[in-house]
Amino acid sequence: MFRSVWIYLCFLLLSTAAAVAWSQGTQDFSGLWKQDNDRCQPKRNGDVALRVEHHDPELMVETSISRDSVSSRHAIQKYTTDGKVSVSTGADGDEFNTSVVWKDSSLVFLIEEHEDGRILQSKETWTVIDDGVTLERTRERLNGEKQILFFRRIPVSSSDTKPGFAKAGNE
Repeated sequence: MFRSVWIYLCFLLLSTAAAVAWSQGTQDFSGLWKQDNDRCQPKRNGDVALRVEHHDPELMVETSISRDSVSSRHAIQKYTTDGKVSVSTGADGDEFNTSVVWKDSSLVFLIEEHEDGRILQSKETWTVIDDGVTLERTRERLNGEKQILFFRRIPVSSSDTKPGFAKAGNE
């Protein structure tokens, strides 16, 4: 029963958000972003970098993670901002079923993570703040757990390509 209620609420949220998105301006999330560990709540460690290509409704997020001397992890997720569910594999190997919609000038991700035989549901909201230099990602789980992750924009020249992403992630 709980799963049916969750699906109904997700559908209702997606329908409402899609209708609102038509009438409002949208933000471009494209760029290179590096996690600001000290500003995150709770604080984080390691190097996390995102390369985002956003040409609405298409959204591609490439994530590179390295912590201490542990080998780095890498993942590419492709979404659309029209509420269609996309299936992808995260940097940790888990499967994600994700739908993304606009809410005002923010992107809302409804996420179903398949991890070790469990299904974890969460919502993540992306907002560009501080005059476009910071990406704020707020993660909320059904159990009330909440994280706020901050990423600062890394300036790149138009000649930078994918190899530049690796350099940005190791700064």
